[in-house]
Amino acid sequence: MIQPWNDLKPVKALILGTLGFSAILFAVSGCSSVQQPPEPYGIQHVVEHAKGDRPDWIDNIQKYQKDHSGGRKYFAGMSIRSFDMEGGRTDAYANAMSGIANGMKNTVHNLYISARTVDATGDASSYTADLQKAIEDGTLQKARGVITGAQPDLYWWKKYWVQMAPGAPVQYYYNVYVLVSMSQSDYDQSVYQTLNKVQDVVAAPKAHRVIKTMKNLWLKDHSVQGGATAAPAANSME
Repeated sequence: MIQPWNDLKPVKALILGTLGFSAILFAVSGCSSVQQPPEPYGIQHVVEHAKGDRPDWIDNIQKYQKDHSGGRKYFAGMSIRSFDMEGGRTDAYANAMSGIANGMKNTVHNLYISARTVDATGDASSYTADLQKAIEDGTLQKARGVITGAQPDLYWWKKYWVQMAPGAPVQYYYNVYVLVSMSQSDYDQSVYQTLNKVQDVVAAPKAHRVIKTMKNLWLKDHSVQGGATAAPAANSME
């Protein structure tokens, strides 16, 4: 015998409660899935980039130098999260020039060690840690003003957007990379001219004698000509 629906009130309550709870779970789950981004917040979403894949020289300039010697020295510069392309180009080139200055500092460091070795039988007491630091700091200070012949060979860039948190505004940025090269003779000339400038600013005792020894060693192994030329303008970017 079929029982009246009113007699099944406990069962009715259980069924309705279960359906209601399931509906709530579905609604919460649906809202949660809508709010979740396709990737974690803070991830770069690339909109466009320069022609071709990301060049190898961006991440391994040493390997690029080894594979493309030909009497030229190569340096890479970058600008991260620039708001516009032109600013990114400018900052990337400036970063590359800083890289050249640091490369020259390393060259001067090795030259200082060589001069100290050659001068060991002379006045080795002139070669102090303070003088070495002053010369290397002076190199960084003066190098960028005398770098000769550095030119941008290639730019590569990408444009992307980032959202840092739920509800945060979407921000668009550019990462710009530049490959800069200079001839070995221009590099040699720049190192020599930098030593000339450093000699004018380092006032440590016996500094001029030490720097003169370094310059003589540099001239012995490198062909240096007088007269610096202005660096060429940056190439256009695709």
